[in-house]
Amino acid sequence: MGLARSTLVDLKNGLPPRQLADRVHARGIVFVHVPKCAGTSVENALRRHYRLSRYMIDPETSFSASRLYGEQEQHARLGQASELRRHLLHYALATGYKCITGHAPLGPHTIRAAADSHDFITVLRDPIERFHSHLRFNQTEQSGHGRIEMPVEAFLKTPRAKVMGNLYGKYFSGLPMSADFSGDEAIALSKQQLEQFQVVGFLDQLAGFSEKVSDLMGKTFQPGHDNRTNSNAPQTKDSLSMHCEEIKNLCRADIEIYTWAKAKFG
Repeated sequence: MGLARSTLVDLKNGLPPRQLADRVHARGIVFVHVPKCAGTSVENALRRHYRLSRYMIDPETSFSASRLYGEQEQHARLGQASELRRHLLHYALATGYKCITGHAPLGPHTIRAAADSHDFITVLRDPIERFHSHLRFNQTEQSGHGRIEMPVEAFLKTPRAKVMGNLYGKYFSGLPMSADFSGDEAIALSKQQLEQFQVVGFLDQLAGFSEKVSDLMGKTFQPGHDNRTNSNAPQTKDSLSMHCEEIKNLCRADIEIYTWAKAKFG
């Protein structure tokens, strides 16, 4: 598997692939997939609609590619992999793919540069619920790039936990991966970028999100229920409750962004 799984169909004796895709899909769509926000279900549904021209940015392979930057600890490599996925998003837009999905953070000018050709959509989730789900998922990964093996008490004090608590700042602010995604700048920039999205949905309102995307695409869009987190993970939601204040503090900036977005788009 490469850094991205892509399809740009070339039909024998037919139209050139890009011209054919342009005829079928007047505009492209970019789904910014924030981890543990029902994104796999949305991603799979989109790819079924855009069989002619689709590009899915793969997080596992981008993490493997980060080894090419030299041997570094996991947190640094995760940041490099995220920056690489941002570049792949820009590459896919420049190449002309109609459907682009994946864990790819926006750049500061991504939406403005692609406004004439692509619509942007995303799904948000309550940040504390998302943090719990993300942590449980990474604890149960057998060999994945995001696996967490240390006790939760120790993990919550790491730089990676701080980033995990502020994924909205990471994905929407356009700031470099070295930035503080919990700061006022990240919060303000994230809100500015989200205002430029065509559809901002919410995990607890997926029916409304599906309806808006259907209107945007001009056809029925109905995601399933894929990639659910294992509820038998060693740190369940109940066992994390003793750390609720610490987790809430880690998610402070994302809570502000989410509350603002729920009031504006919910």
